[in-house]
Amino acid sequence: MSGPAPAYQVHPVLRAEKLLMHLLTWLLTALFGLIFVLVVILVIMRYGFNTTIIGGSEATVMLFIYTTALGAAVDIARGKHIRIDALIDSLPLRIKSWLEGINLILIGILHAMLLYYSTQWISVVGNSEDPVLHIAEGLIEVAIPIGCAFAILFCITRLIALIMTPLPKPTN
Repeated sequence: MSGPAPAYQVHPVLRAEKLLMHLLTWLLTALFGLIFVLVVILVIMRYGFNTTIIGGSEATVMLFIYTTALGAAVDIARGKHIRIDALIDSLPLRIKSWLEGINLILIGILHAMLLYYSTQWISVVGNSEDPVLHIAEGLIEVAIPIGCAFAILFCITRLIALIMTPLPKPTN
């Protein structure tokens, strides 16, 4: 026999957001681990054996670009995007909720503009090749529009969550 049904059902969009956030967090953790291992190996090789891995530093920078772009999107899903908590936390809950919604809309618009302009930029300069690793620069530069797309998606899902969360009735 099962217990009572929950008072509310979690919206499928919010479940998908949580799953996607966990997958991206796992990917970010793996990328940071790879960056750490690569940097340690590069330092040991340089100072211990006076040699290096050709393209190691470039690969580290490329991985860092992806972690930055994806990490910014994950922070939006976690509600940790740019804001001044000290000011916002002192406001009444209703105003705080409205400001959060406006903030998410502005962040979404900013990322939509960045998505548009970054794809234009990649179409112009993305065909060049990295001189050391011989990888098309577009494969690295595409991290920006990917991160922007996830950021926009998380802004939308956070707005859905905000709209679905009932506010307490004001007390007199």
